[in-house]
Amino acid sequence: MKKWFRFTNLSYKTIILHGVGVQDEVISDAATFLGCSILKTPFKYLGVSVGGNMSMVNAWEDSINKIKSRLSKWKINTLSIGGRLTLLKSVLGSAPIYCMSLHKVPKTVLYIMESLRRDFFNGCYGGDRKIAWVQWSKVLASKKNGGLGVASFYALNRALLFKWVWRFLSRDNSLWFQFISSMYGSNFQDHASVCSSIWGKIIKEANVLKLHGVDLLAHCNLRVRSGHFTRFWKDMWVGDIQLCFLFPRLFMLEDNKDCTVADKLHGSLSDSFRRTVRGGVESSQLEALRGLIEGIELSSANDRWLWDLNNEGIYRVSDARSLLDDFFLPKSSIATRWVKYVPIKVNVFRWKLHLDRLPTRANLDRRGVQIDSLCCPVCTTEVEDVSHLFFQCTMARDIYGLVCRWWDIPCFSGCSYEEWISWFCGLRLGSRLKGLLEGVFSVMWWSIWSFRNQLLFSSQYPRKHILFDDIVMYSFMWCHARCRNSFTWDSWLQHPYLISL
Repeated sequence: MKKWFRFTNLSYKTIILHGVGVQDEVISDAATFLGCSILKTPFKYLGVSVGGNMSMVNAWEDSINKIKSRLSKWKINTLSIGGRLTLLKSVLGSAPIYCMSLHKVPKTVLYIMESLRRDFFNGCYGGDRKIAWVQWSKVLASKKNGGLGVASFYALNRALLFKWVWRFLSRDNSLWFQFISSMYGSNFQDHASVCSSIWGKIIKEANVLKLHGVDLLAHCNLRVRSGHFTRFWKDMWVGDIQLCFLFPRLFMLEDNKDCTVADKLHGSLSDSFRRTVRGGVESSQLEALRGLIEGIELSSANDRWLWDLNNEGIYRVSDARSLLDDFFLPKSSIATRWVKYVPIKVNVFRWKLHLDRLPTRANLDRRGVQIDSLCCPVCTTEVEDVSHLFFQCTMARDIYGLVCRWWDIPCFSGCSYEEWISWFCGLRLGSRLKGLLEGVFSVMWWSIWSFRNQLLFSSQYPRKHILFDDIVMYSFMWCHARCRNSFTWDSWLQHPYLISL
């Protein structure tokens, strides 16, 4: 057995010896002779654990602690829900990416990571308990499926793992491809029996996804150009199955079973057969093969693999992650409406309003929370639910009338968010003006909810007569700051159609 030694220079003065496939006695003798220490596994290299069993939960403690270190209590107390959502997407989503890019994350670790993100989004810290008004899987779902587009760690992990499969298939001549080819061969189909190594676990996980209904390999297509790097029988270059399985009798006659497409198409199909084709099944398969490849012309360019989920043809982790999340996470027939002219916190509030996941008195009573009264605190006549507070209450009706008169549009008279969507889609306005108007309505709902909370929990009674003025002021400040083409306060007040867009 070959004996290998690895010298690890951990500092300028320390050299540590680590043996691969060597008995402990040999390592000890070599370390004594060289006067150095012995490296014990697992150890860390560039912040990544090496030599440990990554299927164990304790091997992921560093990744979990990285997420926890970014979830300090002061961030929860000072950041709005929009700021917490931004932090989830930009920082926490990429914290454990080093380990996740090479190892399959255990289910327990995924649950711990997602629970940390869920509690941070909901404003919980440590042992705090709060009502989670929205299921976390809906928050993870993409906006086109009715979520907030946070994306799951499960999809990120599997998409990162499949990138190594893509690098092997695309034959990028990297060190990874050279190493895997020398260890297991250049035919990817022969690697299915590999199970004890990291590469074998990656292939196994790709097969598990295929059994669950997501075949990432089906989105990797081989584009034949010169035909010099594509095997005629064993590569999937025409149709959705290898020719060796589609025409087994002809494959048995083939002498050079690893022949390329260029070798076959530049000559006769039967030139490399060990005998002439007989009648019956062999003859019919030969005719079918000729009909299948008829019209295929080769060029001088090199063969290449294409990823069909984007126009560039190059594998992107984001494409695979979106594909997995769209398959495993819940879907909604109505996409999340997102207005770029207002802050994220207002968009998230409106998303909760659409899902009826706000802590109104009716929803609190449904959750078993004891409250004094179910009546609306504004009008005290009806039960406070989302439809009443934002669409049927006398104060909400008055504000709808003022906003519609301000924008010179037909007055809205519906009783639900769905009716408002139908009414708003029927308005004949330009796309940018319509986006600004949608931002105004979002600010209006946010202001109504803020007025209601001040009425219930603030010691100072809010003034109802300035609520519309606050809506105009906040909508101008936010829309003016986020609109590419600036407009003046006077044009915003006098008539929105005077805004130069």
